[in-house]
Amino acid sequence: MMSRTFFFPAFFGRGDVSVKKTEESVKTRKNKEKVYLSMALVLLMTVSIFFYALYIRQQVYYEGTRAMLETYEQVNKTFTMFAQRNWNVLTDWGDYLREMAAPETATQWKDFEEEKKTWNYSDFYMANENGDYWTVDGREGLGSENIQAVFTALQVAGEPIVSSYTATSGIRKVVFAVPVDPITMNGVTYTSLAVSYDNDTIEEMIGGRAYGGRSDCYIIYPNGDIMLSEEPKSEIMAWMENLFDYLETNTEVNETCLREMQEQTLQGGSGSVPYRFEGRNYYLVYQPVGFQDLTIVGIVERNVVDAGMRKVQCVTIFLLAFLALAVVAALVRSIKTDLRFVLAEQEEAFHRESTERQKMEDLANTDGLTGLSNERFFNATLQKKEKAGEPFALFYLDLDSFKPVNDTYGHQFGDRVLKHFAERLQESVRGEDVVARVGGDEFLLCMECPVDPRPLIDRIHRSLEGDFEGFPLSVSMGVAIAGSDVRDYDELFRRADVALYHKKRGGRSGYVFYGDLDEEERDLLLEGAHTALSGIDRDESDQ
Repeated sequence: MMSRTFFFPAFFGRGDVSVKKTEESVKTRKNKEKVYLSMALVLLMTVSIFFYALYIRQQVYYEGTRAMLETYEQVNKTFTMFAQRNWNVLTDWGDYLREMAAPETATQWKDFEEEKKTWNYSDFYMANENGDYWTVDGREGLGSENIQAVFTALQVAGEPIVSSYTATSGIRKVVFAVPVDPITMNGVTYTSLAVSYDNDTIEEMIGGRAYGGRSDCYIIYPNGDIMLSEEPKSEIMAWMENLFDYLETNTEVNETCLREMQEQTLQGGSGSVPYRFEGRNYYLVYQPVGFQDLTIVGIVERNVVDAGMRKVQCVTIFLLAFLALAVVAALVRSIKTDLRFVLAEQEEAFHRESTERQKMEDLANTDGLTGLSNERFFNATLQKKEKAGEPFALFYLDLDSFKPVNDTYGHQFGDRVLKHFAERLQESVRGEDVVARVGGDEFLLCMECPVDPRPLIDRIHRSLEGDFEGFPLSVSMGVAIAGSDVRDYDELFRRADVALYHKKRGGRSGYVFYGDLDEEERDLLLEGAHTALSGIDRDESDQ
């Protein structure tokens, strides 16, 4: 804020008074401006805090439900593994019983009574196609315990299932059942095996420990019917028949969210639903189990899920409100400083972004193992040279007998060989030359070609060969010169490749110019026969 100083002459001895009043007037105006600015900033900060609080509220819900989904994903995996274990055991038992002779089958069946203690299940069933069953403790029935519906469903599904029923004793049971090849025992043919658990036996498995035991967990069918549930920890009704009906009838729930949940359940999707019940807010999350179109549902009171985050939210808002007043005073005194700081920060951010962008470009153009250029950058360089009409030579290099290195000494040693070779290759060429690794033990070199390139090539070849940690380095090269007859990169590459292949066929180590090949060898390229030759592993052909 620019300030102005007013001067008045001291007429009749009253000049000092006039100047003083003027100065006070200026100060008053400045103070008013600061007050107005502060009020505007306070209002702005208040509105900002309000919308920030709304945003935080949405984030708290998002983070809370996301954490719940992750928690119940682990519960889901545990339940799925438990189901698969039971199915596998039942299948193995079915194979075992079927292999027994008819008189022995009944004896072996009764022996499974001991397995009840080992596996902690309540009953072990064998059932026929009509749903008639026989347990290992000798009970027989026609579904008197409401389990017949389970075996009927198993026959319809034709694959392992998990289901539930309520026994005549009133105990809710969970059943794992599998179809098996026919087993004849006491003149009856059985086609199903199943084990049942008391509901409270697996309650801990489906979320009993989640959120300190303050969560509710259900496994439901696509229509919302409850297949499996734990003892409710919240105010929710125990043993409800249908979750959707219960939510719609007994809770304050957004109808759109509930309908979306119903649709997602049918489609095997996941999501979350907030609702209110008897003055309390709850989070509900759901995700597919992975078999039988089942869905696992977790319900936790909102205060339990986001208690910690809400504390952070309140503290954050309080601190923001406190800091707002401090910021007002600071802003009034340091607007220009802040502007300069912002501009400097923007400039720094721009520089940082430019640096990061350059790093990304370097990574995109560099081979990760050797640090040389990659094929992408090499191709771009040659295309520029091609367009500019610059004369150059293309070298196609291949390490001799490199394949056994990885097989004999391991890939780590092979990588060290490649890095060492890349360093020697880079040191042997000029700064303007372009070197690239294009895969495995193959390298490309592009360089300006002198009138007589052979002395230069001899020097490069000698510098590349030698010994590395007991491994003799040997390299073969194919050389193609861009000239009046060819400047197309693809054609030049094929020529270098043919020359390299010719050298590998004739013996290891050294180089061959494409121009030195006879007509027969060149015809291989023109007739397309080289495509077939290139499919042969060069190192294997050297053996």
